Parts: sequence; structure tokens; C-alpha cells
Amino acid sequence: MIIDFHTYVGTSMLGQESTEDELLQNMAENQVDISVICPVKTTDPFFERQNEYVSDLQRKHAGKLAGFCRIDPNLGKDSEKILRESVQELELKGLVLHPWEETFAINDKKVYPFMEICREYGLPVLVETGYPWLSHCFQVADLAERFPEITFIMSHGGQFDSSGYALTDVDHVMDRHSNLMIETSGDYSDEGIENIPERLGYDRLVFGSHFPWLNTELEIYRIQRADLTDEARESIFYKNALRLLK
Repeated sequence: MIIDFHTYVGTSMLGQESTEDELLQNMAENQVDISVICPVKTTDPFFERQNEYVSDLQRKHAGKLAGFCRIDPNLGKDSEKILRESVQELELKGLVLHPWEETFAINDKKVYPFMEICREYGLPVLVETGYPWLSHCFQVADLAERFPEITFIMSHGGQFDSSGYALTDVDHVMDRHSNLMIETSGDYSDEGIENIPERLGYDRLVFGSHFPWLNTELEIYRIQRADLTDEARESIFYKNALRLLK
């Protein structure tokens, strides 16, 4: 079984597009059983239409697609209302935050009210991680320390730094915050995938592809070829994700 914890669907104002049919075809071609789908950025700054679209797809493909809502913390009370509606009415399963595209620091105080709502509803929070000054893993860790009841999933192995130096930063925060997890898409180093299960156990990583930006087949292969036990590989591919989506 494979659960892809990081995909996007819709037409982004930034030029990328993935349709419902393309997503489902990609899942079928790569034997992905469930995908977590996130809204793309459009000209609607409140993400209302995008969240509704994701919710519609979740209902249409129940058991196959699990939707996360998206908000812009810069929009304050309006976004708080949208987040609550996304849980109560749209029945979405988590929150995705994109500090780069919405231009905010993940540990800014303006984010705190949204974390209070996530804590209230038990929502996992997927953070587009690795952007300097906005979502470096130390900044995500700061938020995780303030909200220890929330599970935060750091995308892309928690960093974008191809020099390898940021792996040390990721190890540091993962060691100190048990409510931090790693999503694997775009993690350029096998070390980033292999050492966390070895040091901290199997329950701290989830598989993701970042479809349509990255290649799902390649992302799956990277987990298959990594030096992992079968138990660790199963946990990364689906067991940990199932726990988060309950």
C-alpha cells in the first residue's frame, strides 16, 4: 500500500496545473492507493473556492483522496473563519501552509490563532519547509515547541539546501521535538531518509511526491532503494500516514 501525503490539484496562478483526471491517472500508474490533496494558489486570496474544490474531490473519491485545506494567515479573522468552515462543513482532514507563496514566517505570532484551531480539532499541519527566513526547520521547530499537541509535517525532508549542511539542522530539531515529522519528496540525500528511522524509529516519516511538481515514480523508487528495513519502508509508505488521517 502507498499513501502519497503531498500532492496538489488545480490550476495555479504560478503556472502549474494538475487536473482531477491527471491526478487519478498518476495514482493508477504508480499504484498509489490514497493521495492527500492540497489546494493550489489562485487569484482567490482566501482559498475558499480551492478548499471547496478539494472537498468535492474528497467526497467524490471517498477512501481514495483525503483533502487538506489552505489559508493565508495574513488575512486574519477571515482566514480563521475559513479554516473552521473547512473542518466543520467541508470535512477536510488537515491544514497545509505555504509560507513562501503566502509570504509569512511560519513562526510569526499571526500564525498562532490558526494553530489554536488546529489543536482544537486535532488537525495535522503540513508545512512547505526549507525557505530561508520563512520556513527553515528551526522556525518550524519553534512553532512545534509552542504547540506540542499538534503534529507538524515538514515537507521535502525539512530542507532545500543541497550542500547537505541543513541535514544537521533537521536532525537537531527532529531529536528535540517529537511532534515533528518529515515528508520525503525532493529529499536529495538517502541519508535524510535512512538516518531518522535508524535513530528515532519508524514513525517520524511519511512518503510524499509533491505531484505535479516532482515525479511520483522517482519519489517511490527512492524509498524502495533506500537502506531501510521492510517495517520502516511500510511505515513510511502508509502506516504513519494512516495514523495522521484518522
